[in-house]
Amino acid sequence: MSESVLTDGTNSPLRSLKHALVGVLGRERANRLSAPYHDRAARRRTARTLDALRGARDLRVNIGCGPNALTGWINLDAARGERIDVVWDLRGGLPFADGSCAAVFGEHVIEHVPRGSAETLLRECRRALKEGGVLRLSTPDAGLYLRSYAGDREFLRRPEFTEPAETPMDRVNQMMRESGQHLWCYDAESLLLLLRKVGFSRVVEQKFGESLDPSMRGIDSEGRAFESLYVEAVK
Repeated sequence: MSESVLTDGTNSPLRSLKHALVGVLGRERANRLSAPYHDRAARRRTARTLDALRGARDLRVNIGCGPNALTGWINLDAARGERIDVVWDLRGGLPFADGSCAAVFGEHVIEHVPRGSAETLLRECRRALKEGGVLRLSTPDAGLYLRSYAGDREFLRRPEFTEPAETPMDRVNQMMRESGQHLWCYDAESLLLLLRKVGFSRVVEQKFGESLDPSMRGIDSEGRAFESLYVEAVK
């Protein structure tokens, strides 16, 4: 979630100036002109955060969090935002030391990563986790979609879907593609196999809200539960 020109989190004179700029220039142009400032601020915040975490242990990291930042976690995303602690491209791995993390949480992020880069990312998650640390992933359950398409198609008509679809195949395509944002989709078999491939010692399919790690119980987004696959991997 990108910051807008209005979000500096204070009631400072700078904020008042930003309001004035929006009034004069319009929101789109004001945001474009202020983007370099926000980019520099995000880079500084990232550097400060990573410097402060040097040597830290038992980190809890929320990767690709978007607007769903978690209190008490290190929130990491490729886009800057008010609650993003570390602005980072996951295709480049993770900026945390070996064995420094107790838990890594990735909610609906793995499908946004190219297949080859996903394997690299999962190896990085394993590297950063301590022995016994847990990686929890959720993603749209492609198997659920395809079983419904080949069956009674009731799931594909559920009211929780907010985007209209004229046909069941449209609904499947929305999940597979999401306007080009989804790059690879998984069912339980394929995701568990990939986690084993990168070296995790124990991989399990999980349920919404349940976790091997107490810190990850109850943090799943309820609005995504109806379509989601949940898996966990232990180093």
